[in-house]
Amino acid sequence: MQIPVVVESVGSDHFRAQSLPPFSAVADGTTKEEAVSKVRDELNKQIEEGKDVVMVEVETKAENPWLKIAGRLKDNPSFDEWRAEVEAYRRQCDVEAGVEYDERP
Repeated sequence: MQIPVVVESVGSDHFRAQSLPPFSAVADGTTKEEAVSKVRDELNKQIEEGKDVVMVEVETKAENPWLKIAGRLKDNPSFDEWRAEVEAYRRQCDVEAGVEYDERP
């Protein structure tokens, strides 16, 4: 399991490492490696004591509002023209920003 840890300098030869919830631990050390090692030890202790994270599926009764309009423009010929214009405009913006394109199909 990988857990993100933030390491920061909090003075001369002093570092603080802190993991983020749900596995929270904070440790200080004279080097970054020492602070991270102490946080790792604390996190391993929490896991050995049975701390775990599980994903829970929660039902929702709210309907997705986008489903009401999904497919509305499916057979509209203007939609294809609009989409082509949007693609051309985006390509133009990218070219002006220095993005290179390979125009091969």
